[in-house]
Parts: sequence; structure tokens; C-alpha cells
Amino acid sequence: MRQPLVLLAFLISASPTLAEPAKKKSAGIDVKPVIGQLDVYRDDTGMYVVVARPGELRDSHDQWVFYGTAKAMYQQRIIGSGSDDAGYDYNVWAPRARGRNNAELTVDKKGMRLHCVAKAEPQKLSQLPADEAKTFLSRATFLPPLWQRQTQFLARDEDGVYYFVDRLHDEHGGKGYRVFVGQKGAMKQLAMKNVVSDSAGEIYATRTGELKIVAGADGKAVWKKGTRKTELVVLDPWPNRYLIYRELGIYGALGAVCDDQ
Repeated sequence: MRQPLVLLAFLISASPTLAEPAKKKSAGIDVKPVIGQLDVYRDDTGMYVVVARPGELRDSHDQWVFYGTAKAMYQQRIIGSGSDDAGYDYNVWAPRARGRNNAELTVDKKGMRLHCVAKAEPQKLSQLPADEAKTFLSRATFLPPLWQRQTQFLARDEDGVYYFVDRLHDEHGGKGYRVFVGQKGAMKQLAMKNVVSDSAGEIYATRTGELKIVAGADGKAVWKKGTRKTELVVLDPWPNRYLIYRELGIYGALGAVCDDQ
């Protein structure tokens, strides 16, 4: 019997757009030692998924899940996984999976299925023949996860203007705060002047105004521009992840499965 998925605590993460590569070039991941234990699948849009062959790499199979093109394959953030002798199940970080908490990826003797959209049938991917897979694995570049940012704060005013703050993921230093303001699809990044974080709350000062977040359970927030103050409705990022990663228009491709859903 397949072991149940082991869910891991995970902060919502974001990605730089493809037009905004990381300042520090990521080192590649060497797959040569395990090429003979990996399988390659292709979806209907020409994107690829690489996973450990069922029964192989049992102690590290969740480290060998990649998604991307024939040139660049990005390691996936695995939120939870399960396994048995027949294959593997993965919960994959995929904030653009519509109506789902994460994408569900299953690989077994029947092949691979990827579930991106709630209330829809999983996609069945096509497996590359062994010789094509070996060539693909030899030529593609394998990289760490593309996205390097995570959500810090989300709010809006009564007119539908959103206020969004993100920062670098913890593994990349956890700073590099950015502030975006605007309506859906028209968000603009504001030039930062200062960041304050202490027991009283947080202040993100930009050249346009200040976003003040009061510490405490009430989670009040105010946008101050000159002498004018606008009270904001604070939003929980988790149930609004599709809004953040798709509808606000801040991010480009995340390098994650279900990016095009």
C-alpha cells in the first residue's frame, strides 16, 4: 500500500519573472550519476517533467522532480510525497493550479498524471522512449527552483487597489523587500527608501508613500501618502495565492508545473 503523503510546512513562495533573472547565477544540478534511474515525460504543450523511475532512488526520489523545456529544467518544490513499490505521489508547489492547494503528480506503471485544475481530469503525459530520454537528460541543463521570492504581505483598499510586499526566500537571505501597488493587472513596483520591522509592526517606506502594518492579532494596515491615510483590508495570502501569482500580473513564469493553467 502506498504510504500517505507527508505534508511539510511551507511558506508561500514567489518567483522573479523570466525577464528578471536572479542576480546570482544558480549552479546546475548534476543528474549524470542517476540518468539510468530517471524517466522523462512530455505534456501536450511541449513542456517536460523528469522524475525518478518507480522503485528507483527510494531515499531521495523527491529531489529528482524537474519541470521545464528541453534546454532548462527546474527542480520542483515538493510539499509532500508518498510511495510504494508501484510508484510515487507528489504534492508540488504550484500556485497557478486553479482551485487546488497544490498540483498533484503521480507516476507509476501506468505512466504519469498531473492534476492542475480542480473538478477536471488529470492530464496524462507521454513518456519518452529510453533512447530519447537518455539524449534529453544528457543535453538539458538542470537547475534549482526558478522562483526566489515569497509573499510578505497583501492588502487592498475599498476601491480595489492592492498593496503587495514580497521578499527573497529564506534560503536566499530573506530580505530584498519590494512593494507593489495598483489594481489587478496594473501593479507597479515602487522604489524603496527604508524598511522598519520591530515589536510595534512594520513600515515599508517608498518614494511614493509608506505602508504601515501594525503588529498584533488585528493586523491593521495603513497606506500613508503625505498627510492622507488610507485604511486597508488585510488579506490572507494562502487563499489568495492564485490572485497573487496570476491575476495581479506581478510575476512571469514560475518554473513550476501548472504554470500555464
